[in-house]
Amino acid sequence: MPTQIQCFDDPGTILQQPICLSIISKDTRGRLSLNVSQPHACTLPPCRTLKTVHTLKLTPTPHPPCDSHAAQPFGGTFVVERLVTAFDQDGMHRGFHAGDFVWTATPAIQVNGRMSGMTNEGTHRAPAFADCQTCDVRGVMEGRLCGKITAPNVPALNGCQLMAAYRFRFEPSTAGGTGAVTGVIEGVIICQCH
Repeated sequence: MPTQIQCFDDPGTILQQPICLSIISKDTRGRLSLNVSQPHACTLPPCRTLKTVHTLKLTPTPHPPCDSHAAQPFGGTFVVERLVTAFDQDGMHRGFHAGDFVWTATPAIQVNGRMSGMTNEGTHRAPAFADCQTCDVRGVMEGRLCGKITAPNVPALNGCQLMAAYRFRFEPSTAGGTGAVTGVIEGVIICQCH
């Protein structure tokens, strides 16, 4: 079982810790494979829930002009072997998901962490944004990923943390969805400095 990664999200630590940030901006393409789809019903309160387990495999590529020099090595593969989602009713309704990822950027740089967020919802809508999504858009995963970078041969990155937002589009289905995935990862690499 992977070690739980502590996200760099404590207000006091952010304020007090001397840190340097580098922007990471990636486009992603890959595949979502459905391994388990289990519905169940409760009587009190009455509800129907679908729980799924997927494998998610992505190939990140740089997105200029935002991707920084420090983020350039972060290509490779991004894999979540066990992405678990709970849906209201079925895979065409709102849900939430979580899974532990391994981002093998290069043979010498790896990020281990957790992604978690919402499924089948749209946040890019009025009144905050142009109405490009509805509140119940299907085939969308969005959330946050946090990870720790292991790069023994790259001292500037070794021990740094990654915090990012992700937005992925996939092919939805009542069973939970499967098939091609496209998306974006936007965030920062957080390193201690002196």
